[in-house]
Amino acid sequence: MELSLAEEYLLLALDDTSGRPLISGQHLQFALAGASVADLTLRGALEVSDGADGGRAGRFRVTGRATPSDPMQREILELMHERRPKDSIRKVGQGSFAKRLRDALQQGLAARGVLREEEVKILGLFPSSTWTPHDPTLETAVRGRVLAALTGRADADERTAALVSLLLATDLNRKVFPDQDRRALKRRAKEIAESEWSGAAVKRSIDEVTAVMIATTVAATSAATAGSS
Repeated sequence: MELSLAEEYLLLALDDTSGRPLISGQHLQFALAGASVADLTLRGALEVSDGADGGRAGRFRVTGRATPSDPMQREILELMHERRPKDSIRKVGQGSFAKRLRDALQQGLAARGVLREEEVKILGLFPSSTWTPHDPTLETAVRGRVLAALTGRADADERTAALVSLLLATDLNRKVFPDQDRRALKRRAKEIAESEWSGAAVKRSIDEVTAVMIATTVAATSAATAGSS
């Protein structure tokens, strides 16, 4: 069973015991947006125009070389055309579209027997869902592939490097692999992220996720500081 980059990221981002995300919902949505766009570029469906190909320089361009079978990915592909990477990640990672994307990924994994949805009530009143592993085989394989790259036991291919870069952007390495040396993991993740492993479109997508994470963290910190003063 083949997983998309966003599905791989989501499996790592969910706590296996509680079934809840290891990061804030806002950060998870932006990360899933970045992973979805990066996946389209990895598959050759999307690229950043240099202006010589008839597109607008520095903006995404649909190549026509690959058409996603997944309806949400087709919708994202259409939204990306002629948008700047920065605007693209924010468009997909916010509001109702972001919720639809996350729901589609979770429901899709549940339909294939990878995740199990459980209904719970917050404070005994508000209904919510948790997503725990049903068949952990695929998640175990993804974890093993990423950890092998982070510990130097294997080279990171393009797809693994993209996933490592997303984990680094959202500071998830230490939470996904709590038993590993935190500093060593971060150092190796940075080496992979900064290496020449990707084309411009993939790199721009993940760079924008990093920028969004920093911006939202700074805004939240500023708001908390202002509220306590």
